[in-house]
Amino acid sequence: MKNRWIAIMLISVLAVLPGIFTFMMAPKAEAKAVNTIMATQSWKASFSKTLKAGKITDENVFVTNVNGQKVTATITLGEDSKTLVVSDLVPGSYKLYVKKQAFVQSELKTASHVIAFTVVEKLETVKSEEELQQYFKAVVANGNSEIELESSTENFTSSEDKASPAADSNNTSTTNNQVDGVEEGDIVVVKNDIIYAVKDQSITVVDASNPKNLKLATTVKLKESKYISKLALYDNILIAIGTEYIEKVGKSMTTATFYDIKNPKNPKFIREVAQEGYLQDIRITNDTLYLIGNMHPNYWMLKEGETLDLKPKTYDSTVSKDYKSLPLEKISILPNTMDGSYSLITAVDMKNGAQTKANTKGYLGGSSGLYMSENALYLTTPIYDGNRGGIAGERVMDMIWMPTPVDTQVFKWDIDGTALNFVGAAEVKGSVLNQYSMDEYKGNFRIVTTEGNMWDEKNVSRNHLFILDKNLKELGSVKDLAPGEKVYSARFMGEKAYVVTFKQVDPLFVIDVENPKKPTVLGQLKIPGYSNYLHPLDETHLIGIGYDTEERYDTYSKRNFTVTTNMKMSLFDVSDFQNPKEQSTVKIGGKGSHSDVQYDPKALFHNNEYNYYGFPVVLYEAGKEDEIVYQGQGAQVYEITAEKGIVLKGNIISKNSGDQYEDWEQLVQRVVYIDDALYTVARNEVKSYQLKDFKALDTLQIK
Repeated sequence: MKNRWIAIMLISVLAVLPGIFTFMMAPKAEAKAVNTIMATQSWKASFSKTLKAGKITDENVFVTNVNGQKVTATITLGEDSKTLVVSDLVPGSYKLYVKKQAFVQSELKTASHVIAFTVVEKLETVKSEEELQQYFKAVVANGNSEIELESSTENFTSSEDKASPAADSNNTSTTNNQVDGVEEGDIVVVKNDIIYAVKDQSITVVDASNPKNLKLATTVKLKESKYISKLALYDNILIAIGTEYIEKVGKSMTTATFYDIKNPKNPKFIREVAQEGYLQDIRITNDTLYLIGNMHPNYWMLKEGETLDLKPKTYDSTVSKDYKSLPLEKISILPNTMDGSYSLITAVDMKNGAQTKANTKGYLGGSSGLYMSENALYLTTPIYDGNRGGIAGERVMDMIWMPTPVDTQVFKWDIDGTALNFVGAAEVKGSVLNQYSMDEYKGNFRIVTTEGNMWDEKNVSRNHLFILDKNLKELGSVKDLAPGEKVYSARFMGEKAYVVTFKQVDPLFVIDVENPKKPTVLGQLKIPGYSNYLHPLDETHLIGIGYDTEERYDTYSKRNFTVTTNMKMSLFDVSDFQNPKEQSTVKIGGKGSHSDVQYDPKALFHNNEYNYYGFPVVLYEAGKEDEIVYQGQGAQVYEITAEKGIVLKGNIISKNSGDQYEDWEQLVQRVVYIDDALYTVARNEVKSYQLKDFKALDTLQIK
């Protein structure tokens, strides 16, 4: 029965992956490469067959220019012995020639590979509709994010982080932004004694000027087809970011709707800006809103011979009521990529009431990660290993169950208001966890990655830190941190970097990045558990929020394994960089307890006057065997100082009254403060408390 099940699985896999089966049976070496790179990059060609290191000579492997003449280029063999890296070329059109003799297998049918590529000095816009169509036809023909080249067979002889965001003059909560001067927005924002909160297709506006008498100022209702995901403030403008499906054009749009809130009881519509696709994130800096997202056109319909408009749709109510396709002169193809999706960036000048025309740019090549300083935008995208998922010799079951390792490509733009200037691209080993694994300091870009899969015992995972200069050239790195583990959190603080990795214990690494050409690990601390999020307390102390863990033994596999238990918050003393210490720690709830702050740092509450740090929390306790028992929900606030450590001050928890799980409508989403009052904001209620002692003041029900 077991063999029959495996056979069925194999048949199913081959049915849905016919290209893999054909590729595995192919008797020749297949090649993959992109067709365009920047002059600051190296170009790569990946092959399905192994190359001989000793045969990568000028006779067997060389580059020619547009006139067919050999040119001087640096050609090296990658660590996998299947990738050729070509560098040190000036802008121009080239061909890479790889003779049969360069491969380990001499029985290959292919006499040679001839792969054309182009090196460009700056990013060019798409010149014609035909060029755009050809780009997507190439994506369709190859069925993946990189162009697969059917190399020609030739027998030849050698021939020669300052916007005006949520803060105001009052003593009021602001968003927990990563970079000072770069506003990120949140689901709850506060200004002038007014709380604005997202609720599905509406914005709840609460008058909190009298914490003992909370009032619903108004509810801003939007279309039923529009869902709000984030709010942001600039001066007297409230910006609602959301997604709307536009039936008349058959498209999902990311929208930014602007309201004048000089009178918060009666917000006035100013304008709406939209770009096709889905939101990645927003930023506001230097008086400019940046709306960043991804769009996936229906390019696969080209297989049916249809003529399609593959340009993204945009909308600006100050210009027209129509949804228009982005002009070709606003579209570029990112170098070293062949991706069927767009990265879209819309910039809006917020000065003078945000009335200026929006500037939208489309870049072919999707992105998943984002970091922004006051002067530059960085987008990242994973690069999937071209030698996995269909290379001859790999077992089908391995391809199913073993995750494909990825590297990361970084794209950079210099920003100046609504002007976007593409700088270049770079590739680093491993995948990036989140925005806090990235940072810009004195013009250099720092990034922490994990290479490989920590459960792969044959090829253990490794963790790296890379420092790139303003043109994304590598300056220095720290490689192979904590083999067999992965990054769970990272934080850059000026000339130091802090990295938490985990598999069974939590090593906190302290890395000196003062000299970008020679970053150095200074010390590490190993403790049970791990931190999902690191937050600076001061120059020599860090707050870590995550989980405690315990080790168990599996009698079937005869191996130890690690499970999470309660939430955990730690205060790390890193004043002695060589010997970091866990100065103070608290356990929060029991097994199953959790908080939004563990995956969304915006949920962190901070008050400087009282040294308060807090967050929403849902509490569980361990029950019988692996059962967890719901205890209550609400928020907790701690006083955290270098002198006293972590001290619980406010335990604002609604205890369980017989429910099996938490109530979604009553879950605290954010904790904020205005002057001497603290507020917890849930979907269906806002509660107020005295900030100094957390005495309950009032409750406002929201229907």
